This record gives sequence, structure tokens and C-alpha cells, in this order.
Amino acid sequence: MSRLKLKVCGMRDPENVWELVKLRPDFIGFIFYKKSPRYVQLPDEDLFSRIPLSIKKVGVFVNEDFDTILQLWNKLGLDYVQLHGDEDLEFSKKLKENGVGIIKVFRMLDSLPYSLSSYSEFSDYFLFDTATPDYGGSGRHFDWSILTGYNLDTPFLLSGGISSSDVTEIGKLKVEGLAGIDVNSRFELSPGVKNMDLLKQLKEQL
Repeated sequence: MSRLKLKVCGMRDPENVWELVKLRPDFIGFIFYKKSPRYVQLPDEDLFSRIPLSIKKVGVFVNEDFDTILQLWNKLGLDYVQLHGDEDLEFSKKLKENGVGIIKVFRMLDSLPYSLSSYSEFSDYFLFDTATPDYGGSGRHFDWSILTGYNLDTPFLLSGGISSSDVTEIGKLKVEGLAGIDVNSRFELSPGVKNMDLLKQLKEQL
């Protein structure tokens, strides 16, 4: 398996963002969902424009309206939009037709969602997270064994309470589509502020 990509989500504090940039993750996620404790209320356009092109900027949205997503996509120069709510296939298709890169999230229960193949054409990545009653992270794993049945061409990111101690186990997963991991709360000092020492250790493990 090639090196797993690293996506660090829930960034908000400018100084913390620049510390993270020095670690060169593959993706940085910014949450534009008002109910999240990591909500980016007033995004700094200058900050977004200075993030190196090698690091992909991801805007995370939950059941947001199309025009708002497209406006922020253009204004902030996002590389991907992460659809973390109940957005349907037509919504994904419409965004894709407007040139938007898409990471479509699926909340996992005890089997692979039947709708995966339908979304594959309109998604650059899938993100598999643990199912919760709402749209936030759970801090818990789902049963990763269900991923062995994955056979689509769309690569996916694995999420759901991942910590450094999980990297060895993730490395044992023999799933062709596994492209990387998405981390958030397990690496925080407080909501939206990451522990760089822990993230550095993680990056070295991948």
C-alpha cells in the first residue's frame, strides 16, 4: 500500500493553521456548519490564499444551500467541498457540473451503503465516518471489516475517532481504495485547536 494521505479537519485558529501547514498534511478541512464548535464564521481570505497549493483546502458543509457553497468555493479558492449531510445525488451532480471537487461523506453502520456506486461518478473521494444521531464526529470507530467489500474506483478517506494508535491496524487493511485518513478531535487541545506534537508523530507514522 502506498503512503496514506493525511486530512486534518476542524481547523480555525490562524496561528494553529500555519503551524499545521509546516507539517505538510495533504488536506486541511475547514467547517462551515454553524452548529459545529469548530465553525469558521468569518473566513480569512488572505489566510486561505497563502496556504501552499500542495495542501488541498476542504470546505465542510452540512445540508447547505447550493449558492452558499459555490460562493465560498470561489471566494476562498477551495479544492474540495465535503458534503457531510444528506445531500442527494442531484446536488452532487450539480456541484460537479460547476467544476467543484467533491468529498462525499457516508455515515457507516454495519454494511457498505447501497448508494455508493451512484455517487461514484460525481465524487473525487468518499469519506467513511461512524454513524451518529447528528452530523458531528463521534470519536468512535465503526467496524472496519466491512470495508473489505469495497470495490469501486473512487478512493476513500477513513474517519471516525482515529488516533496514532490505530495506524498499524489501518495499515493491515487490504482495501485497494483506501487513500488516507481524516483526523480531528483526538488531536485537539480544544475545539478547533490541534496538538502539533501529536500530529507530527502521526505524520511520521504514515
